[in-house]
Amino acid sequence: MDRQGITPEFMEELKYKCDIVQTISQYVPLQKKGGRYFGCCPFHNEKTPSFCVNQQSGYYHCFGCGASGDVVKFIMEIESMSFIDAVKYLSEKVGIPMPEFKLDAHYEQKKEHKDVLKQIMREAARYYRNNLLDEVKGKDARAYLAGRGVDDEISKRYGLGLSMGYDGLPDYLRLKGHSLADLAECGLISSVNHPSDAFANRIIVPIINSMNEVIAFGGRIYHGEQDVAKYKNSTNTTLFDKGRTIYGINRIKADKKNGGSYSALILVEGYMDVISLGAHGINNAVACMGTALTDGQARELRRMTQDIYVCYDGDSAGRKATVKNVDPLLAAGLNVKVVCLDDGFDPDETARASGKEGFLKKLDEALPVIDYKLKLCRDAYDLNTSDGRARYLVPAVNVLKSIDDAAQREVYAAIVAKDGNISIDTVLRRAADGAVKKAQGRDKQASGSAPAVGDKGSALMRASRFVVSRIMENAPYVDLSALKKDWLVCDVHRQIFDIAGKMPPSEFSVSNMYNYLSDDDDEEIGKLMDVNMRFADLDREEKYYNDCVFSLADNYISAQLDSIKQQYGKTADASERRALVEQIATLQKKLKAKVIGEKM
Repeated sequence: MDRQGITPEFMEELKYKCDIVQTISQYVPLQKKGGRYFGCCPFHNEKTPSFCVNQQSGYYHCFGCGASGDVVKFIMEIESMSFIDAVKYLSEKVGIPMPEFKLDAHYEQKKEHKDVLKQIMREAARYYRNNLLDEVKGKDARAYLAGRGVDDEISKRYGLGLSMGYDGLPDYLRLKGHSLADLAECGLISSVNHPSDAFANRIIVPIINSMNEVIAFGGRIYHGEQDVAKYKNSTNTTLFDKGRTIYGINRIKADKKNGGSYSALILVEGYMDVISLGAHGINNAVACMGTALTDGQARELRRMTQDIYVCYDGDSAGRKATVKNVDPLLAAGLNVKVVCLDDGFDPDETARASGKEGFLKKLDEALPVIDYKLKLCRDAYDLNTSDGRARYLVPAVNVLKSIDDAAQREVYAAIVAKDGNISIDTVLRRAADGAVKKAQGRDKQASGSAPAVGDKGSALMRASRFVVSRIMENAPYVDLSALKKDWLVCDVHRQIFDIAGKMPPSEFSVSNMYNYLSDDDDEEIGKLMDVNMRFADLDREEKYYNDCVFSLADNYISAQLDSIKQQYGKTADASERRALVEQIATLQKKLKAKVIGEKM
């Protein structure tokens, strides 16, 4: 797989130079046992080490939670980075330029310039921070923060600062030798021609990325000025892309590295909500940097947690943003619940009004996404009237249409039927139209792919996993020429078969396999890693392997035979029927033959 221009050949070189044991040891204490290294998994809480690192094959796998991958995947997970950022991070550590950079004659110059911009942002954050700590200059701002429950400890945790006026920051940075052009590129001044502090006279909130780099700022008034925007935030710059940034993620990572763990994260609308919740001892809140949550932000959250609470403002705008933003979270595979705040209250106001216990009670009462959407439908209409119930049914049924699972849809249909005072059959008929169309769309997208086995715990799936696990281990008895890809029962298995067939056995490894597969394949790869069947001797293992291959081949040929028999029953052409009879006879012979290879 070519991922954003990064070729498998480059990935092989990168992973050769990035020793996986040395890299992981910086995060996890490892102990060598036999030919492998073991430690406690950094991705879930455990006391008995089940996290295994295979140095020779270049991969890790946790037998407890199923996490697995190569050195790049480990950095993505532990540092909450995208694939491309993890590759950049590792390539810089070992001193090899990425492919696109090799072609860019100005790469080093651009990197040096970007480093200058990062330095400017660090110095700006330090300048603002010192203003807030100044006994005289920061007195009013500290009093304002204290009134909102933000003490010195919380102020330090989030690096809060203060802008004193329009000239202070530009003059300070120019004395440090920085140009107005660079300050403008960072978004710190209005323009080169009008070099005034873009966040003048505001309490400053530094926006810090997952690598703990200051990339932007937010500013909030604190003197109660009129006709002035309450908040002012950085626009996108060379360093800052609000669609890729999650406020507070650096603190979550820092807590995690220091031994802390959170069962879930709370997604709120703004950084002041994050800070206010932190002031009440609720440290697992984060915020996206705009009203629309992007797919990239959802994926980054997925790297940090499985479970997330969406806790937006309790007003109309907040409810609309919630409905809009839960879908990317669900698409990223997160378990999502929605926190229902009182009308007109935001998380900050809720925490200040009811304290930590009151806010945590709201979390306990959070609703699954479908329940929340149906609640909004009920709240919008008067269900005590016939007109209200009739109008309610339209959006409620649309919610049901979004549910893929038929059993789950029926459960919620019963609720809608009771609310609307109509029969469940009527609700299900109306909801089924949308569900059928969705299913047809999925079938159309999947057309052309080999048939999949529905029951993942079936004997065929177990057989396919065993065969592929032995391919991945380069077992001495495996002969790829005696296998056929179509015998395997899922796409991931067939992809691994193709990958193994493209390179000599001496070059194929689990680490190299990750160069070609996508993140969506991780769950099945983890299950392949968990295939730990061992036998008294190699002969017995080979026999079991061959039995698995026979089962897969027989299943495939039987399916072909059934298909041809159906064709035979539908055609009246004599010559075509004779040809089909010959095919049937050939396939029946193959089913009786217990040999692996071309005869199959």
